[in-house]
Amino acid sequence: MSSGVALLVVLHPPKVVGDPLAFEQYLHKLAVTAYQVDFGHPDTLAAPPHAVIGSAGYTAANDSTNTIYQLTDLFDTTLYSAAVAVIDVDSAILAKYTSPESLVNVVLSVTRDGKKIREDSLDYDVQLWGSSGSPYSVPSSFALGVAGTSLTLDGSPGGGIVGLYLPLPDPAFDAGSGTAYLVPPADGSAPSFSDIKNAVDAILAEDPTGMSDPTDLTAQQCLHIARELVSNRYAAPLPAPSSAVPVLYTTGSDDDRKHFESTLQSYYATLDAEASRLAGFIYAWSAALNCNGLTKAAAQAALTFPLRVTSTPGTAQAAEAGVVLHN
Repeated sequence: MSSGVALLVVLHPPKVVGDPLAFEQYLHKLAVTAYQVDFGHPDTLAAPPHAVIGSAGYTAANDSTNTIYQLTDLFDTTLYSAAVAVIDVDSAILAKYTSPESLVNVVLSVTRDGKKIREDSLDYDVQLWGSSGSPYSVPSSFALGVAGTSLTLDGSPGGGIVGLYLPLPDPAFDAGSGTAYLVPPADGSAPSFSDIKNAVDAILAEDPTGMSDPTDLTAQQCLHIARELVSNRYAAPLPAPSSAVPVLYTTGSDDDRKHFESTLQSYYATLDAEASRLAGFIYAWSAALNCNGLTKAAAQAALTFPLRVTSTPGTAQAAEAGVVLHN
């Protein structure tokens, strides 16, 4: 049973997708779950003990269970490369967190085909849509053979109040897709061990020397791999100037030139920053592999334990015992 109140998350591609049917593929097996963040649990982990606000999902086009809807115009003639997740808010959340204002603090978990595709980003004071006295309503629409909604998302009670916007990465670059592309999470956390392994293995497979050892990578090698991973031009294309380059630098305006050059500088600065962070995670991953190999190959290992031989403060309380384990 619906609470009458929804959290609307607008889903969009990271760049213009001219074919809305191609964008529809971004939505397949997509799940968006929202968690409430409060003072007692202010971290950004999208999991318990945070309370679940609600969730929305998309199985495939025209599935009757979809609660993620691709957007259309009001006349069912145009399908857009954008969608909205309509997350029905749990009544317990409404009772505890939305008085006197209808606002929530949200951290999202976003998966596609069961695999996490977004880091846990945190949004405060997110506005909700609808109320128990005036419940939200999602109008149905149909364009280009895809069932969607004609919500205008204009902030009105009928058009829908947007809670937040969420870019969806191209599914062509999802983990396990075989395409080498990986950027570190924006919240500073590490990519998963398996994601790093798959991405690094893909880069090393392209190494023409065949001499790279994933268990013994140098800091410079890690940075080189990271730069290759974040610089995938299909996933993160170069910025385009507002006009053809010959025109821009011959008869174009100086403002347009400055804007293009500043956009380029920002583009490369972002890649450099992402590569530097990712390189540290790759180095730690390589060191972990190395330690794992050394541990398995060791003939013996020594473990030390503190001993409490006296209750009197002094050096005797620092006593230790050692145990040697043989493989």
